[in-house]
Amino acid sequence: MPAPALANAARTDPGDEGLMMAYAAGDAAAFDALYERHKGGVYRYLVRHCGNAGTADELFQDVWMNVIRVRASYEPTAKFTTWLYRIAHNRLIDHW
Repeated sequence: MPAPALANAARTDPGDEGLMMAYAAGDAAAFDALYERHKGGVYRYLVRHCGNAGTADELFQDVWMNVIRVRASYEPTAKFTTWLYRIAHNRLIDHW
């Protein structure tokens, strides 16, 4: 991608926190973008820590359902990924 295109992309990308705020305000496409960005990393994190793909599948669904459930109360007090992985970590703790 040429440098001007990168600069334009950086200006139009609302970032994870902005996407989550947009999702909390009702923009379903913002959730789709967040999911696409983070699904692989969250899934790998869960598999690595529980050691079982079947269990990780269930935990993975629970993590994203929690994101959906608490969207209205989301406050960007930390990076979105910090918040997301804290949900995943807590779900692992609950599992064990």
